[in-house]
Amino acid sequence: MPVFADQGRICLVGATGSGKSTTAELLTEYLAAAGRRSRLIALAAPLRELQDQLYRTIGQPKAADQQDQQLMFALATNIRRIRPTALVDLFEAALADTPPDTVVINADLRDHAVDAVRLRELGFRFVRLRCDRVVRQHRLGRRDDISVVDDEREFRLDAIACDLEFDNSRPGLAHLRDFCRELSRDLIEVARCC
Repeated sequence: MPVFADQGRICLVGATGSGKSTTAELLTEYLAAAGRRSRLIALAAPLRELQDQLYRTIGQPKAADQQDQQLMFALATNIRRIRPTALVDLFEAALADTPPDTVVINADLRDHAVDAVRLRELGFRFVRLRCDRVVRQHRLGRRDDISVVDDEREFRLDAIACDLEFDNSRPGLAHLRDFCRELSRDLIEVARCC
């Protein structure tokens, strides 16, 4: 599998509820167990900060991990209207502050036209997580998001060319753990070479 992570940079692509965050957590866990540094860098970090600031400003309570996806979608749309590369430029600045022997994971790519192109130029390899829509809806029902956005309608995630695909529709974590264990081994080898 080394072709999938030749610089120790990986981007997880998939609809909300497909398991990107869980995959990122498992990869981080396996890498740490092997003594390898990893860093999760989110393209949407500025959107989450703006979302939280807005909720504080208007005095509306919100749990720290809750997402108002409709608000973040509107923020992203308008930020990209004003400056199309703003989010990926901030991502690249965070990437520049990362030690070179660190495996970098992104798990929130949504934009195929600008952000995906830039991440590919930065040496990221893309892993698509597929998941049956019914399974995703069930998973989303367990989350406490304030609002949701229909990824399949709003984003052209299938327009993002991926180097590897994994079907994460099965119940439980055993199959995902096996996949992440194998992928982390590849990332560990890459980190040793860099």
